[in-house]
Amino acid sequence: MKKLFVFKYMALFYALLIFVASAIPQLPPPLEFKWGDKVTHFIEYGIFSMLLFLAFFNSGKEFLKKNVFVLSILIGVIYGLSDEIHQKFVPGRNCDVHDFLADGLGILLVQAAIWWYLKRRAKDAIRRA
Repeated sequence: MKKLFVFKYMALFYALLIFVASAIPQLPPPLEFKWGDKVTHFIEYGIFSMLLFLAFFNSGKEFLKKNVFVLSILIGVIYGLSDEIHQKFVPGRNCDVHDFLADGLGILLVQAAIWWYLKRRAKDAIRRA
């Protein structure tokens, strides 16, 4: 139960952090190279995706555990879309489809990596048994 509390609030805190950062007018990108903004979005939403996975995976509800990948991807993508729309109304910021694609790619690749890791771990456990 303590794990659920920690991961759930980490995911919520991180979502709030994304929102606050998106509300800062004319925020310069943290990485100063050609695709630095897209790399930042990729990493930012990859981390968010992992936190969503951990929150759902450690929940006590069977539905959330069973649908952990779908829920993590769906909520992450919807939040990424809402974040881009939110930025449209912030002075000096814009709604960029390429940022949204970088968000989605970060989400999908992290979920794929987690899925691959868990499948491989399960296979190894079966082999050792």
